[in-house]
Amino acid sequence: MAISVNTNVSSLNAQRNLSKSGQSLATSMERLSSGMRINSAKDDAAGMQISNRLTSQINGLGVAQRNANDGISMAQTAEGAMSESTSILQRMRELALQSANGSNSKEDRDSLQKEVSALQSELTRIAETTSFGGQQLLDGSFGTKSFQIGSNANELINVSLKDISADKIGGTFANAVQAGTIFGAADNNAVFETSGAAAQTLSFLSGGATTNVVIDAESSVTDAAAAINASDSPVKASAVAQVDISVATATGVLTIGENEFAFSAATNTTLEAQLQEAGYDAKIVGSVIQLNVSGVDGVSIQKSADSTAANTVGLAARGTVPTQVGADNAANSYTSALEFSSETSFTVSGATTLANTAASAVLATEQKINTVDISTQAGSQRAISLIDSAISEIDSQRADLGAVQNRFGHTISNLANISENVSASRSRIQDTDFATETAQMTKNQILQQAGTSILSQANQLPQAALSLLG
Repeated sequence: MAISVNTNVSSLNAQRNLSKSGQSLATSMERLSSGMRINSAKDDAAGMQISNRLTSQINGLGVAQRNANDGISMAQTAEGAMSESTSILQRMRELALQSANGSNSKEDRDSLQKEVSALQSELTRIAETTSFGGQQLLDGSFGTKSFQIGSNANELINVSLKDISADKIGGTFANAVQAGTIFGAADNNAVFETSGAAAQTLSFLSGGATTNVVIDAESSVTDAAAAINASDSPVKASAVAQVDISVATATGVLTIGENEFAFSAATNTTLEAQLQEAGYDAKIVGSVIQLNVSGVDGVSIQKSADSTAANTVGLAARGTVPTQVGADNAANSYTSALEFSSETSFTVSGATTLANTAASAVLATEQKINTVDISTQAGSQRAISLIDSAISEIDSQRADLGAVQNRFGHTISNLANISENVSASRSRIQDTDFATETAQMTKNQILQQAGTSILSQANQLPQAALSLLG
């Protein structure tokens, strides 16, 4: 080995190795002190890119979980308000059933109606004041909102809320399919026959589904209603009648089903009061009393001056709907009809004639809870169906909210699971393995100590040249 003074190769080699072990020791200390294997791009460029992408996903999953929890809170707020609205409707239904009882007087029904009116107002107040985060939920302004429940764009759950104010919930009703209409006092023997009509098929379209119902040729209005109600159609029917009566200061007996009303020297006004007191839907329209009845076998009017001359109309007679209009003009007209009701809008088609009236003439109209009036027995009966439709409508919304709450819950669980697994993946790439890194640091510390010692000895080698110069 040559002895030189200008170039100490051994010292240079020792310096290089000492610098190398020093850099490795610094890296180990940085990783151990930060807990991260990748502290800059030079540590692992590809690993840094992957870990940053995973970090974005993890952060997004955390926000998505909070969004889903907000969705649950909002749905719970809306569902709680709907629960109270359902309780109000149940109370209104109880009042309607109570009012429908024949033991109640007009004053009794008026008192019951006062509570119904207050409940109608409360329904609307709940709808108008229920809010979440400053946003109204049940007044119709919410519509459909999207909740971001993922870490990437367009990972959404849509939630829809409808208006549940008293003037927005209810059902769809229709009065049509007339079984017979007879006018005039001169036709002493006017009888409307339906037995000659051919069997007809009614098609009900509601909610995208069509149900066909065959009406027998000998069916009365009551029979037709029973056939429709026995079908799978969501549209329900009831037999109703409207009779226009003018007693003109007469004396006699008015029979509605099993109920009799004796009148003496009565006027339209006094008989109207009697009927309303009994809970019937009766009101003066022009020169006649318009009486609406349902669920009875018929209506008859008999004047004492001529006990054999009676005006009768029937709902339940099989094969015929008899209408006799006498010359005494006690009954000016009579119409029996099917009254349809449904929670949703519907159409009726398929028959060109049903008891001489086109089924296509059915006009469906929506009636809402704010129109409920139980001050008459007939109004109470109608209110029951209307309230049932409203309860069903709210229950449908509550079911949707319950389903979306469960969906949000499962979404949160899935997001947490994904976040856990992605975090584990990022940890394997980014985090320091303390066992490995501690071993590396120990090795580099030993190399540093050894390198320092060797460098010291290497720096002494040029001293040998001095001994030669002696």
